[in-house]
Amino acid sequence: MTVIDDYLARLPAPQRDTLIHLRDSLRELLPAAEERISYRMPCFAVQGKAVAGFDGFKDHCSYFPHSGSVIGEVDGLPTWADADAGTLRFPIGKRLPKGVLRKLIRVRLDEISSVVNGKRFEFFDDGSVKAAGSMKDGELHGAWRWYRRDGSLMRTGSFDRGERVGEWQTHPRGT
Repeated sequence: MTVIDDYLARLPAPQRDTLIHLRDSLRELLPAAEERISYRMPCFAVQGKAVAGFDGFKDHCSYFPHSGSVIGEVDGLPTWADADAGTLRFPIGKRLPKGVLRKLIRVRLDEISSVVNGKRFEFFDDGSVKAAGSMKDGELHGAWRWYRRDGSLMRTGSFDRGERVGEWQTHPRGT
C-alpha cells in the first residue's frame, strides 16, 4: 500500500469511495505524475510541483489545484460544485467530469510552465515533460531539450537570450 492508499483507507466509506474514483480519474489523466502528500492531503505532482490535490470532509469532498488562479480560468464547472479561488467543493457521491478535470489540469500545467527566470518545464496534457530548459527575462537561455510523447529525446540545442546558438541535434526515435 502507498501513503495515498493509507490516507484514503482512514476516510469514511462515502468520502473514500468518491475520492478513489477521483484518484483513478487523475491517474488516467496524469500517468506521468507522482502521487504524494502535499499540504497534508493526497496530490499528483509533476517536476516537484503539485498539480491536483483532493480530500474528504464531513459534508463534501474537495479538489485543490494548488493555485489561487486556476479555478477562475476554467469554464463549465458543474453547477452542483461550489468554487472559490483555491478550492472546488463537490457533494459526496458526485463525480467531477473528466472534461472538467482535464481543463483544471491543463491550466495548472500551463501556470507551472510560466517561468520567466530559472528552470522551465513545458508539459504534454498527461503531465509528461515536453521540453525543459532555462529562461532569462522571459527568453529561452541556455541548454534546452525537447521530448516526444513516448518520452524519448527529440531535439537538443542552446539559446542565448532567445537566439539559437551552437550545435543543435535532432535525435532519431529510440535514442
